[in-house]
Amino acid sequence: MKKIAAIIALLITISYALCTATVATASAAAPRYAYADLNSKVYFCSEKSAESALFIIPQTYCVEVLADEGEWYYAKYAEDNALYRAVFGYCLKSEMKPINEPLENTYLNLTVKLTFSADSSTPQLPFPSTQIDAAYYGEYELGKTTLSYVYCCEKFGYVTQKVENYPLNELPAHTDAPTTEEPPKTNAAAITAIIITVIAVAAVIILYVSSRKPKPAP
Repeated sequence: MKKIAAIIALLITISYALCTATVATASAAAPRYAYADLNSKVYFCSEKSAESALFIIPQTYCVEVLADEGEWYYAKYAEDNALYRAVFGYCLKSEMKPINEPLENTYLNLTVKLTFSADSSTPQLPFPSTQIDAAYYGEYELGKTTLSYVYCCEKFGYVTQKVENYPLNELPAHTDAPTTEEPPKTNAAAITAIIITVIAVAAVIILYVSSRKPKPAP
């Protein structure tokens, strides 16, 4: 009996390992991307609400999609590189174009020169005495005024300087093609592991019963 119990335990362990390996493979799917199309105004928001909008994602540039949350993508824009810092937030799925691979330039890399004076109306940022480079993220429309969302001196803020033009990415030929996603594997792996275990246990029990010597007749 001890040998049979050990065999059953081994089979269950193997089935569990197979199930875990399959689930890990499914969860390690490649990250997806989405980009803002031409003539679009897709806001990157700090929360899942239009009221928390930070800036308009530059046209033909991407966000890295970290999670699909219903009507919203939880995403990352920019990288921790040079003047830029990665920002995390939300954008509406319906206004973005999903793709399997990022475009040639994933994020817009553009710096603007800011000059501050004593009467500067940008309280979020310090007042350097000379021009300073700032990382440009996108514009923000406040009524009839267009502001720019920038990062400099380790702070984010808005400035009145407007970026008129920036280089655009070449867009894919089929812009309406949805991202191909792998089918869920978790349930199939669990069911397969259970079936294997049940069959193995049944086979061991049958072997055990068939191998027992019949009791001698009285």
